[in-house]
Amino acid sequence: MRRLRTLIKIATVIGPAAVKVLELYGPQIRRLIKENPEFFETFKQRLRSLAGAKKDKSGPAGLARRVETLREQTVYLYGTANNVAAAEQATKWRTELDQMEKVLPVVDTMERRERRAHIRRLESQLDALAAAIVQAVLVDDIEDADIVQDEE
Repeated sequence: MRRLRTLIKIATVIGPAAVKVLELYGPQIRRLIKENPEFFETFKQRLRSLAGAKKDKSGPAGLARRVETLREQTVYLYGTANNVAAAEQATKWRTELDQMEKVLPVVDTMERRERRAHIRRLESQLDALAAAIVQAVLVDDIEDADIVQDEE
């Protein structure tokens, strides 16, 4: 139970998508943690990585770090995709992240007021994209661990 609470605390930093995944998959996560202690460490590290990216959003440099962290997650999702739809979705997210990254250098050249407004819009878009990616990554981790458990 203590381990599940740790995951919930980390998930609250990431946002509602991660908490929703923990709520939906709570029984499976609890079982997987009990049967496979390595799963807990792997899952906790992934949550911490995503939580760190969420906290680090100070200006264009912070947004660039968040984009990079999320890009790594899309590469992971693409590599572990179990079907064409999952691979296509990961590719779509990667394209959106690439487009955001291309905009960031331009934001630095804007006047202060315009830059602040543009950064807020980008943060909002990135938060929505991050929620979808986080949910997909966490669900994929849980499903993969569940499949491995079933095979054993």
